[in-house]
Amino acid sequence: MGMRGQYVMVSEDTLEQMMKMDSEALMDTLEELIEAETASYEIDKLWDGLHFLLTGVSASEPIEGDRLSESVVGVHVFDVGEDDGFFACTEQDELADIIQAMKQVDFDVLELSFDLAAFRGNEIYPRIWEENCKEALWHELKGEFSALLAFYEKTLAAKQHVIFSIV
Repeated sequence: MGMRGQYVMVSEDTLEQMMKMDSEALMDTLEELIEAETASYEIDKLWDGLHFLLTGVSASEPIEGDRLSESVVGVHVFDVGEDDGFFACTEQDELADIIQAMKQVDFDVLELSFDLAAFRGNEIYPRIWEENCKEALWHELKGEFSALLAFYEKTLAAKQHVIFSIV
């Protein structure tokens, strides 16, 4: 099945409650929110690839204060056990700066340095970075970026927060 990334829009009250939960309760709450058709975005398994494309490092090494890193993995990491997945949040007042940084990304420039050997060499998850798939992978990553940006813009307009999970 693999480690899938999911972004979920949450209210202030829900965020405050979730910040007090353990990983099992966090996962249960996220599942309930998604089943209730709360606005969400699933990046599936491309979270690490997108992070590497934008920052040059794996998502396992988030860059504090780097808005592009935070666009993928969130700003505030929840304290859960390493085997319990990854949970982070981005608060509403942090979204505008992240959106602004995302809008500055020049995909024409990024495409020139899109090197799948670097993805493989850095063991970027998932292990799909093969040369014969380069064009398709480029379009997938670009599409995930655009969809994530749209989700953040929707979240900001709704004055909500974002919970990001990898499980």
